[in-house]
Amino acid sequence: MKSTICTLSVLGFSAVALGQEIIFDQIGPVDGTGIGTNITGCQYFEEAYAQYSIASMDNVSFDNATSIGSVEMVLNGWNGFVDPSGVTAYQSNLYSSVEAAAVNLVGDISSSDADAADSTTSPDWAGGGFLVSAPSNHSVNSGSYYFSMIPTNEFATNGQTGVADSNIGDGVYGYQANPGGGFGMPDNYQETTNDVAFRLYDNSLTDPCSLPLAEECVADVDGDLVVAVSDVLVVIANWGITGDGTFRPTGDIAPAPNGDCTVDVSDLLAVIAAWGEDCRPMGACCYENGDCMDNMLAADCSDAGGLYLGDDSLCSDSSCGAGACCIDETQCTGGISDWYCEVLGGVYRGAGTDCATVSCDSSCKAVGCQSPDQEGHGSGGTVGATSDLNPSAGYQVADTFSPSANGAVSSVCWWGFYIDFGGPADCGIDGPGTGDNFTIEYYADDADGYTPGTMIAGPFSVVSSVTPTGDVIPSGIGDLIQYQYTASHEPVKVEAGQCYWISIYNNTTESCFWLWETAPPGDERSAQNNAGWGSADYDVAFCVDIDITSDGCGAYTGACCVSEDCQITTVSECLALEGEYYGDNMSCEDVNNCQPIPGACCFDAVSCLDGQTDSECVAFGGTYMGPNTECDDVDCDIQPLPYDQIGMADGSDLSGNISASQFFEADFAAYDIATLDNFVFDEATTINTIESVINGWNGYNGIEGITNYTISIYSSSDAAGADLVGDVYSIDIVEPNYPTWTGAGTLVSFPVTVELPAGEYWYAIIPWNEFGTNGQTGIAGSNLGDGEYYQANPAGGFGWGTPTQAGAGNAAYRLLGHSFLFASFVNNFDDFCVIWIHRKVMNSKCKLIFILDCKSVEHYFVMLPSHPFIH
Repeated sequence: MKSTICTLSVLGFSAVALGQEIIFDQIGPVDGTGIGTNITGCQYFEEAYAQYSIASMDNVSFDNATSIGSVEMVLNGWNGFVDPSGVTAYQSNLYSSVEAAAVNLVGDISSSDADAADSTTSPDWAGGGFLVSAPSNHSVNSGSYYFSMIPTNEFATNGQTGVADSNIGDGVYGYQANPGGGFGMPDNYQETTNDVAFRLYDNSLTDPCSLPLAEECVADVDGDLVVAVSDVLVVIANWGITGDGTFRPTGDIAPAPNGDCTVDVSDLLAVIAAWGEDCRPMGACCYENGDCMDNMLAADCSDAGGLYLGDDSLCSDSSCGAGACCIDETQCTGGISDWYCEVLGGVYRGAGTDCATVSCDSSCKAVGCQSPDQEGHGSGGTVGATSDLNPSAGYQVADTFSPSANGAVSSVCWWGFYIDFGGPADCGIDGPGTGDNFTIEYYADDADGYTPGTMIAGPFSVVSSVTPTGDVIPSGIGDLIQYQYTASHEPVKVEAGQCYWISIYNNTTESCFWLWETAPPGDERSAQNNAGWGSADYDVAFCVDIDITSDGCGAYTGACCVSEDCQITTVSECLALEGEYYGDNMSCEDVNNCQPIPGACCFDAVSCLDGQTDSECVAFGGTYMGPNTECDDVDCDIQPLPYDQIGMADGSDLSGNISASQFFEADFAAYDIATLDNFVFDEATTINTIESVINGWNGYNGIEGITNYTISIYSSSDAAGADLVGDVYSIDIVEPNYPTWTGAGTLVSFPVTVELPAGEYWYAIIPWNEFGTNGQTGIAGSNLGDGEYYQANPAGGFGWGTPTQAGAGNAAYRLLGHSFLFASFVNNFDDFCVIWIHRKVMNSKCKLIFILDCKSVEHYFVMLPSHPFIH
């Protein structure tokens, strides 16, 4: 067993049945401190998606024969999940092995079904997700098993469900099983990277008299929360009653801590000692004029015309305070609290404000703004981000803002434009779009800081006014007409200094899509949702009717290398310096103060030298194996460097990111995209093999769904932006090779023969993959390389404003082949020096001998292949 805890009331666990003993626990206290931040899929889907039905399970062990009477899980979800009310049933299972679950999710050892109506959701749970309890009926012998608890939940109405990970397990991680094969797991199961948040209770009952008494207000015998005569009368009515092991008699309240299971004189004395104690909950009371009083009963506060702020609340922690209230655009009432302003149907402009200094005008001129400037922003120079649920698009954008005063948002304005990606062309010329249908939503910043968290208000389906501004936005497909929009919705309360996300998205029809225009840098944080939120490094243009801070929620900073000078900057500041940004929160120490980081240098299968920088290793004719590597830890028999951005076969050199690279079906051809990275050859080079790590998302089921691959080599990133067919070289290959690979994704290898002169080239591998059946494909990110890659989307489907954009990081490509050093001199070149190179590799040491002082050389040509001895 991983954990056994018997005293529920002391540790604050949720009880399933009085006296049931915990026999397995990976959930922990009700405050949620035992829970991590991840969720693993666990769900019985409806019939249309049955192939995706999946269980998360973890190992359990019992020393003796055991009966399990109830089970718990920390339920959470995504992709449309709202709460447990959409779950119709729970099934708990015990399996003999992971392989058994991969064949059938119904436990081969034991299975128990419970209707959702018989389950409970703990109101006291303070962690992420929901603590759900359900009855069960399992009887198993001693031994080791795998346990799952699977919700039955319709994806179409309540999204995807899963179970939280645990911080208090045994560290022997759990598994997921998917017998239908919808997720493309090898053998239909895979190991998770965490323990799973389950808890099991046995079927036995413990004598209630052995459990501790309440620590507070124990003398309130009759439950009215005041110790008085009525409590004495209850004790007298139950005088002399003794529990029989199945109940505690009413009135047994002493002696502490457990009582004596009999109602007698000690209980009477306990009531007298606590005489007059008032256990009724009290809190702060906020009055119409902004005054506040602590320690008020809810009823007394209401009778006095105030607003009760909740049990145990304090005036010092509340936003109660007088300020200005805009009843409409021309009428303002001052000196009232925010809640009373809401009662009046107005918009509160913040504590301490007054009608003389605020404007109730809801136009964009009078509010906190991120105004547009008709230019591209972020590392990719983006002019607009698609935020349109048009069935052919399905994108939603959100951005952050931070109010400078308490108040409410009820009016919003924003800017954008329209593109027909089939052209691509501006489709706002003859009128905006094909039917505007805007929605506004608000989210808390309680996720990862890069994407929206919990929705706190909305969705508001708004009627917006739209007006061309007279400005145009320059882009790669020509000038785009800029539009301004305004709309109002129900007031949304916000607090000064807090970070919020606002999302505005359209829902057009046919082929004209709406894009939200970008704005100059604020906090350089926005996000786009396409079956999952992804972060972006630009801001978008909008205003709300309350003052906001100029830098949003505060811009992240990190190490920026300008040549060999390290500075801590934001992304935009680093771009302005023409530097290389290494990531948020990265310190200069993390990047070795922009100095080269030594590592292992391989010369052949058995010769290696430690402590060499990349340039030193190449100068010696070796292969640099990466920063901080050591000869004892690398395999010099594999020497693709300096053309390797894949690294070790366990995937340890990959970054975890994926960048899109895909030829879509005809309906989505506007989104055809390539991920490319540059390689520089100092000598003429023959490439024999090109490799990459392919992965995917958004319905990607594995490499089997890819029909063929285009391998392209470009003379520049702009060439890829004009045509994804390489201008230097291009070939289609149906069946690649699959070298040994244990990392994420799939390592694919393509045999080619490409002879290239010295120079710089851009490489791309583009899978042909139908989005409708196999989602989106891409190239894995890598920690090896120069820190920059590109994406090309010639048809403009992603709305970058230019056909190519740069990204921070590297793409997982590897080139294998051989290079030649050419020395060619024309007759009668007096005073010309020929350098004979003697490279000798022996005992992990490298020596260069230069023979100089050559004159009057006749035509001389040397071809030097990669060989340990070269003359």
